[in-house]
Amino acid sequence: MRGHTLVELLLVLTLMGATTASLAPTALAYRDRSSVVAAREAMVGILSEARLGAMETGDARVRIETTTATATTVVRDSTRRAFRFRGELGVEVELGSGATDVELRFNALGLGSMAGQTIAFRRGAAATELVVSTYGRVRRR
Repeated sequence: MRGHTLVELLLVLTLMGATTASLAPTALAYRDRSSVVAAREAMVGILSEARLGAMETGDARVRIETTTATATTVVRDSTRRAFRFRGELGVEVELGSGATDVELRFNALGLGSMAGQTIAFRRGAAATELVVSTYGRVRRR
């Protein structure tokens, strides 16, 4: 006799279902954590791009809007990059000052001009922060 009985198949399916159900919350938490870290690193890249653009042309700024969860790099009145955190990563952006939008400016030396800001990224229970100093230096938290 070849094959498996119906009882054996049901037992295997039940064990697979129980295993999947126990691993699902962990997988979702890992996805959320990965998304907020990716968002933080994307913001680091945006700020670095703006600083380099400022050193090339003399002026650059990054506009962060929490209502749309968007960061836009503008170098000499030309938009270089716009990143939508909610659309691409499902991440919400919050500013430490409680404002809904902020503009971080960089000068020809790549230094921030009153750029001090704390930026928080959240998805589900996962969260991370990025602190931009007044001079434009970036610190991950």
